Amino acid sequence: MANPSTTGPSGIGTEVLRRKGIIHGTNSTNSGRSTLVTVGTDMIVTVLSITITNNSGAANKKFDLEVKIDGGTAMKLLANVPIPTNDTFVFNDRIVLTETDVLDIVCDSTDHDVYISYIEQEFE
Repeated sequence: MANPSTTGPSGIGTEVLRRKGIIHGTNSTNSGRSTLVTVGTDMIVTVLSITITNNSGAANKKFDLEVKIDGGTAMKLLANVPIPTNDTFVFNDRIVLTETDVLDIVCDSTDHDVYISYIEQEFE
């Protein structure tokens, strides 16, 4: 089936609320990249919110939020966002992802915990 964002759904499918948590995300030793969502074939994902916590007791930390459209080159949605020591950042703008899109977070340390909630729609 073609990409539902350009051709429209068939009217048959499922819609499921999902969530994912990453405790102590990867750091710069593995490019700092953790995948939050990879969209499968015949799917649309609507991101509802992303909560990022800096658990470092000693330093401010930064992160980027990136999307690979159709699995291609990463495009930054947020860049070098600082989170103060023991603080939380909430991103609750809606992001729509379609098949083969990948949503990643890139952290500068292992002190970040990440929680994402999203709606996954599958079309037949």
